[in-house]
Amino acid sequence: MLPAANHSVWTQIATGKRSMQSEKLAINLFAKTNAMSFARDSSPANVQQLAAKTYAFFQQYEKLFASEFAKILA
Repeated sequence: MLPAANHSVWTQIATGKRSMQSEKLAINLFAKTNAMSFARDSSPANVQQLAAKTYAFFQQYEKLFASEFAKILA
């Protein structure tokens, strides 16, 4: 079960404070896209948007990447 959408973990992942490294290409591509967006615009509004996108990504692929997500969220 994923933490709530407003949990601080999503901001930590979106800003790179919590690593999202994985053996799964889709996860790494998503993390790289977040990192590039954050590097271009680190405003609170963009961070909030990235955190929401990160939560949505985890929610959408929760069953497919369950073991990978568990490692990231641990």
